[in-house]
Amino acid sequence: MSLTSEIFLLREDGSRHILGVEEDTRPDGTDLAGPESWRTKVWGSPSIRRIGARFLPALVDVDDGEVVAPARIPAFLDEIALVRAESTRLATETCTPDRTVEQHTRHIESRLDGIEASARYAQRLGAGLLIW
Repeated sequence: MSLTSEIFLLREDGSRHILGVEEDTRPDGTDLAGPESWRTKVWGSPSIRRIGARFLPALVDVDDGEVVAPARIPAFLDEIALVRAESTRLATETCTPDRTVEQHTRHIESRLDGIEASARYAQRLGAGLLIW
């Protein structure tokens, strides 16, 4: 399993409409947010919390994913920039023995690229982001 980022629009009744394949025009791969294990090992790690992240660590505590409301997308993008600036530190502290820190850093940065692209797409639509 992999974590994915989905774009949603708010309906008038407050419920969410998650964009289907035919509605979602993001490039392939921008929906990928990392392997399921990253829910706790990277995005929910003590390391990312020390950096000051709030949205991504919430993936640990929420069974149905982290919801970033449309109005919170700018703050979420700020967090992505913060995590990106500290990606080597995060990779060093969360690296597993099967890869180098450099490989892990590139993997983290590529997932941040996809998450950021999804958030920017959501922002252009006036939509929100669901990571699960």
